[in-house]
Amino acid sequence: MEKQDIVKLTKEIIASPPAGLYFLYGGEEYLKRRFLLDLKGAVIPEDVADLNFTTVSGPDQAERVLELADMLPQFSERRMIVWYNSGYPYVQQRYKKKADEIIEKAGKFPYIILVIYATEDEFTGTGKDDKAALLKIKGTTLFFDKLSPARVQKWVIRHFESENIAVSDSDVSYLTARCGTGMTELSSAISKLCAYAAEKGRAEINRADIEELIPQKISFSAFFISDNIRKRDPSALAMYIKDAKSRAEKPQFILSSIIAEAEKLCRIKLAQKSGLTYQQAATQLGINEYIVKLAYPSVAEIPEKRCFRFLHACYEADKAVKNTSSDNWGVLMQLVCSI
Repeated sequence: MEKQDIVKLTKEIIASPPAGLYFLYGGEEYLKRRFLLDLKGAVIPEDVADLNFTTVSGPDQAERVLELADMLPQFSERRMIVWYNSGYPYVQQRYKKKADEIIEKAGKFPYIILVIYATEDEFTGTGKDDKAALLKIKGTTLFFDKLSPARVQKWVIRHFESENIAVSDSDVSYLTARCGTGMTELSSAISKLCAYAAEKGRAEINRADIEELIPQKISFSAFFISDNIRKRDPSALAMYIKDAKSRAEKPQFILSSIIAEAEKLCRIKLAQKSGLTYQQAATQLGINEYIVKLAYPSVAEIPEKRCFRFLHACYEADKAVKNTSSDNWGVLMQLVCSI
């Protein structure tokens, strides 16, 4: 599937939005929400928006969406429905028939714009099954990927310019490095900096202002999870989970990393108990020697029962996150607190 220039594409759509189904997915929530707001403004007069714009949430709302689609718009040529948390295209079997029905009918209502809004946690669009599902959607599919750092920095500069605030290119680079390239976080940072400049009666922002007002984005090494499981540091792991949630990462991926580390520590514990040196254990287990060397002092301090108790807790957490009614982030937080 050809990569979309999402900024250019959405501008073209807003200029003349066709009726029918729009499926929005991808990790850049700022652009997704911006498009949704612009689309609403383009198709529904502001003074009758309350009569013609509706949001619903949940996979069980297909019947409600059908009811809304059957209603003619009032004092407007269009009616717009936004469906959050639909589960589409992987709808639970009990809701699938109704969901398929509304998806099929969406393009047949000349006055309806139906937007299915999928977070990255719901649908990534990258897997083989995802790509096959996208090809079957009879409507407009829009992938809101993260922009490159260079494009984000140009966007930051334009925002400062629109507020008549001067900032150097190097300080813009510093801001994005400090804050991250997520546009939601950057938008908040820009607003804070511009408000500060206005309060001080200034027309420029410098690096000292950025350091004073914008907190350093937490960065995590590639081995952060393994390091802190080995150290049994629940506060560090909880911080990691909170940050991952704010970035809309998949909790299942984090849990799989935790399980892999817990299993590794149990295997190393048993190797140590059997009297192997860390070099022998590394060879027997097929694990990097340096990793085993780091783990040996830690596992020596952990009773075998405690080591396997945490592994069992990991497996129970895995069962819980596979239950769609679970609070997956809460499950993860409870797990790391038990370490």
